Amino acid sequence: MEYLLNNFFKNKSFKDYGFFLFLSGIFFLPSTLFVGLLFLLPSAIIGSFSNKNNYFKDLWNYPFLIFGILISISTISQNFFLVNNYEEIWDPKLSIYGLGNWLPFIWLFWAFQPYIDSKSKKRSFALALITGTFPVLLTGFGQYFFNWHGPFETLNGLIIWYQRPIINPGGLSGLFNNQNYAGSWLNLAWPFCIALFLELKNNIFRRTIVFGFVFSIGFAAFLTYSRNAWLGLLTTLPIIIGKKGIIFLLSVFIIFTLILFFSQSSIYLGDIKNYLINFLPDKVLLEFSKDGYRDLDVSRLEILKSATNLIILNPLFGIGAASFPAIYFAETNFWKGHSHNLLFELAISYGIPSAIILFIILLILIILSGKKIFLNKKINNISIFDKAFWSALFVFLISQMVDIQYYDGKISIIVWILIAGLKNIIEGENNKNTLSKF
Repeated sequence: MEYLLNNFFKNKSFKDYGFFLFLSGIFFLPSTLFVGLLFLLPSAIIGSFSNKNNYFKDLWNYPFLIFGILISISTISQNFFLVNNYEEIWDPKLSIYGLGNWLPFIWLFWAFQPYIDSKSKKRSFALALITGTFPVLLTGFGQYFFNWHGPFETLNGLIIWYQRPIINPGGLSGLFNNQNYAGSWLNLAWPFCIALFLELKNNIFRRTIVFGFVFSIGFAAFLTYSRNAWLGLLTTLPIIIGKKGIIFLLSVFIIFTLILFFSQSSIYLGDIKNYLINFLPDKVLLEFSKDGYRDLDVSRLEILKSATNLIILNPLFGIGAASFPAIYFAETNFWKGHSHNLLFELAISYGIPSAIILFIILLILIILSGKKIFLNKKINNISIFDKAFWSALFVFLISQMVDIQYYDGKISIIVWILIAGLKNIIEGENNKNTLSKF
């Protein structure tokens, strides 16, 4: 063991150790946020010292700094200057706690960039993300098929996994709070699985293993019964694969639409209709039938309308973080944990200016990196893992327009790493393989 450790870390630079910690953190992150952070925070500190770009000389940091200043000003205003019209149901200190969902990532966005600035490093990140997702798959399938509820613990209680029983019509959630969070994480890992599978053309053994992950992640995402997860699975294919993926997507869409149409229509088809109904699980049919919406207390449009009304009350500084669920419950007697739209939620929490700035900078990153990846044929150093970075972030951001999973710490960390990856793609990357030995 001593010989192995001495040779493994021999002739490694300060930055190499940071990269090793970074990959270790990504590996442990889906299993336990705490252990993941034990590796990721030191790696971020090392990344800060080894980053070749000075923080204040990198223009990409300024929009995020302005965003951070604006939400900080809003928080100070809510706590010391503005009148709190909801003091009986909402504490302005929640806005201070809410800053933890944003301010640290303004630094991490820059600090993690040295670890994803080449093809080899992006590939290593993909491997760590995929293999780290294995516990999510194991516990998720155990929960769904064998009623594993836990809690399960290891390392003398350092890691404890809790799982909720699946209550109909719920789906697989594994190590996450609910199936929507699990589906979001699986959607983040899915593009990298496909990319790795396509890259391993000449290694049948490794390709078989990766295909097992491709199938397992896709199947697990399907079992979450999250429509966002389903949409993410299908949307990713044409982005990563190209024309073949578009043909496959259209074929699946047409077949699925026909099955739903004939299974739900009043047209008499005899035994064929019964066969179509039995072909799809009841939970899937429920997601696309009137019965699936019959017991809903409120619609998404009604929630967004209420969110808009709250934004109008204080468009400049916002009402405050985590104020929406308390206010909405007081007004309707229905509990909704958020406004189901990340930009609306941000505007409610800290005001419209901060939401607009974040939206614009992310839109610019998506457009410029997408142009470089998909439209500029003269660039020959774009890899399939660059497409995976773009696809994962694009699908995630689209999903946040109708639901919010960003506030899960595991998910937000990966999202900001993806944002950093797109920034590196736009600026051009270092293609040296100095860290590929890990």
